[in-house]
Amino acid sequence: MLIRLIIILVLIYLFYRVIRLFHRQRPVGVGSQQIKNVKNMPTVGEDLVEDPNCHTYVPVSQAYRKEIDGKNHYFCSKECCEAYVSEKK
Repeated sequence: MLIRLIIILVLIYLFYRVIRLFHRQRPVGVGSQQIKNVKNMPTVGEDLVEDPNCHTYVPVSQAYRKEIDGKNHYFCSKECCEAYVSEKK
């Protein structure tokens, strides 16, 4: 009888933990209003630019920028910029 009671209590506890786990994963206030607000949220992070020479993506703040023919080009390094300029000539 005591073993049966312990097993039932353990099962109830496990059921409780599973319910709490799923409850935490669900966002609060799920509805159409929340979905509209997600679309209007600003994006976190920084824009990436593609290096025209080696085609790697670099954050704008870390990119090497050079104006060529009146247009800004972004490179991953000064060496890539020089290689691009020498190929373009």
